Amino acid sequence: MKYLIALCLCFFSLSGFGQHLELSRLKSLIGKPVVFIADSLANKGWKAHPELSGKKDNQLYQTFSFGTLKAEQVKALAWFRIHADNGVINQLYYQLTGKEQYNLMLTEIKKDGAERKDVQDIEANQISTYYVSPEYIYQTIAGSGNYTVMVTANKQP
Repeated sequence: MKYLIALCLCFFSLSGFGQHLELSRLKSLIGKPVVFIADSLANKGWKAHPELSGKKDNQLYQTFSFGTLKAEQVKALAWFRIHADNGVINQLYYQLTGKEQYNLMLTEIKKDGAERKDVQDIEANQISTYYVSPEYIYQTIAGSGNYTVMVTANKQP
């Protein structure tokens, strides 16, 4: 019975895994098996991109896209990249659909108790900002109309 309840909770936590992902959902993926998450993404309309994915030794990364832009059918609405060691997700990148969703995600990061670090990087017309909470490290990347959030566990004491 315990296993049935756990399986149901996992299913419901991923059942809304559509185009717009909330920070809590992203955080919940850290430490989960890649196979389960990859299958869930595919079932919700995310398209796997083997040409943007790879594996070396016990590390792997998988890239997914969601939908296409109306104006440019060759561009995706959103991107999602999973990084894993030994089949378990330890880092992910989520390219949001626009500035409004980025601002909402940034608000969630701050509500999570994350402190903005003074160090920022500017590269290729994009600015990267780092936020650290007791449990997670976040990186936001903004510029050229693209908005991305990276989430990983904070393994520091």
